[in-house]
Amino acid sequence: MREQNWAVVIPYFNEEDCLEQCMSCLLHQTKRPSQIILVNNASTDRSPLLTREFKERFGHLFEIVLIDEPKPGKIHALVTGTALVRTDYFATWDADTYYPPDYLTKAHTGYQGRKGSCVAAVMATNIKGPLSSFKSLFRIFKIQTLATLFSSECHAGGYAETFRTALFRKVGGFDPVRWPYVLEDHEIVECLLKVGRVRYPIGFWCLTSPRRADRCRVTWTKTDKILYRYTPFFMKKWFFYTYLWSRFEQKGLFFHRLREQPWKTNKKSS
Repeated sequence: MREQNWAVVIPYFNEEDCLEQCMSCLLHQTKRPSQIILVNNASTDRSPLLTREFKERFGHLFEIVLIDEPKPGKIHALVTGTALVRTDYFATWDADTYYPPDYLTKAHTGYQGRKGSCVAAVMATNIKGPLSSFKSLFRIFKIQTLATLFSSECHAGGYAETFRTALFRKVGGFDPVRWPYVLEDHEIVECLLKVGRVRYPIGFWCLTSPRRADRCRVTWTKTDKILYRYTPFFMKKWFFYTYLWSRFEQKGLFFHRLREQPWKTNKKSS
């Protein structure tokens, strides 16, 4: 493992409409990753072809790993992809998200400094419009405030997470047996907070797709969110593995539900 190198893991399922834009973000990073891992999670469109073309064109710039994970479910793709990471730090990217050129540079800075050795993860704020807009600036302020007041909860989705590889593996990484439901991004943070800090640097952001607005069928309720926020850290294990486990079991919110792409159905019917 080489000091201070980065990997980017991108799981994808039928993302031909946006995958090229996401991969182009890799080319413009001011801190270029040494390893790119693209995990095909049983796509049936042209996505795998696009990744092969990307490797053919830019394989001389990066170590590009193309791998198939046939078991459906993003968490399976994450398990397969993160197992191949050979760097000290890595980021998980979503194919429908835009990452600015200084994304990995700012993430790396978040792990440095006198207290950097105890930082387990560095998370970005997702915005949904121009960085200079009032809505984006307010969201950044909101996440900064919440991260300060409620440091024992997760304030970022899987599209905006980066990890210190050694601590990620120390807690077992993503595990579909330990957590077979949606919100695996929150569950992994609960594990990491036992071994280190999670930081949300100001100015560290990514731009998520507007289609993410339609996720009401695969998420938790307002009651769940409130209980999560105000459950003390020493009871977070109970919250996830007893309370939320039971709730998600009853509602059928298993991780494979994330494969639902209602925006495509809506597009066809309109």
